[in-house]
Amino acid sequence: MFCRYGCLLALLCSGAALAQDELPKGCAAKLAAIEAQLVEAKAAGNQAKAEGLEQARQAVLTHCDDDKLYQERLAKVEALEAKLVERQNELTDAIAAGKSMDKINKKRQKVAEAQAELDQAQAKLEQ
Repeated sequence: MFCRYGCLLALLCSGAALAQDELPKGCAAKLAAIEAQLVEAKAAGNQAKAEGLEQARQAVLTHCDDDKLYQERLAKVEALEAKLVERQNELTDAIAAGKSMDKINKKRQKVAEAQAELDQAQAKLEQ
């Protein structure tokens, strides 16, 4: 009895793990996102947005290449990493120079914004 339920549970868990591995990536994920937005636009009766999304869908089908898309996303991550380092250096310099707390807080905010942009780009890199 235990094996029957244990085996069933293991089978269900392996199926869930397999389903997670089958999520679309790259151009397929981009296409799926556009198609989901297209369905929403049509349901809302937003014809102009639907037409734009249809053009975007066609462009992805025609021009998207997984390797090229990955390289573009990787380049963006690298640029944002450099931007984050620059912002961190500006913050360090402001602290070392004894700048006002207002200026230091603004630099901290810029560091946080750069980190958020980088996190977002890294998440896209995995899609």
